[in-house]
Amino acid sequence: MKFQHLFAAASLATLSVLPAQADLTLAPAGMKIVWASLSDEFDGFSTYNSKEGVYVTVGVKSDDKSIISFDKDKSKASILYGDQNLGGGFGFWNKTSKDGKTMRIEVSSDKLPQGANKDLKLSGQLIFTTASETDTKISGPRELKKGDKLTFSDDFKCEVSEIGKPKNGKHAMEVSLKWKRDIPELAAIRFYDEAGKLIESKPGGWSSMGGFGRKTVTKSYQLEKASAILKIEVDLWSDHETLTVPLDMTLGMQGGQ
Repeated sequence: MKFQHLFAAASLATLSVLPAQADLTLAPAGMKIVWASLSDEFDGFSTYNSKEGVYVTVGVKSDDKSIISFDKDKSKASILYGDQNLGGGFGFWNKTSKDGKTMRIEVSSDKLPQGANKDLKLSGQLIFTTASETDTKISGPRELKKGDKLTFSDDFKCEVSEIGKPKNGKHAMEVSLKWKRDIPELAAIRFYDEAGKLIESKPGGWSSMGGFGRKTVTKSYQLEKASAILKIEVDLWSDHETLTVPLDMTLGMQGGQ
């Protein structure tokens, strides 16, 4: 019976596309069911590199705006198999495409469907933030040190949490900024030296702590050149909006029959 279910899952063919709120569209991108991980039998290597459970990937597409955030803490999703509610949670590998117009979200449950073949459904709501326009703001030029406060707008302020030569890597300088707003207002950031010349930089590590609207976000940036005086230029999303999108999706477990 388990192999019968596994075949039905593998032969997924009928996918419902759900028009979502505003300019967002949801559609299934793929799924897998792991009935037995077999990790003990294969020295820790699991089936599909996954634990036992059901995994469904949802593709989210935007026509004109960038998807700048998915709030998995406030979003909810359940995997339904007939009258069985398998529950559901969101994975850590939700990714956004380079152009910001497509996002991939994984919904998973460690519970396995039981009984005869039935349709698999997703139910819940997903919360996104989208935007398309930015305003450029500047701080400096000035000498920066740890603990300095930077104000780019009335709504976006941050603190220099670390600055100097990084402990690891070959970059000449690393600047870490910390702020307490969870809204993803920062679209891009650029650093300039004392002569006003753009310094090549790239994102480093980041962290997010807290919850219930009180998150503290820290992001680091690795600079190719060290400079005692820095001007920081940021592009802030100016038209971001939060969308609550219903998740009501049926997956064809009968292989299109």
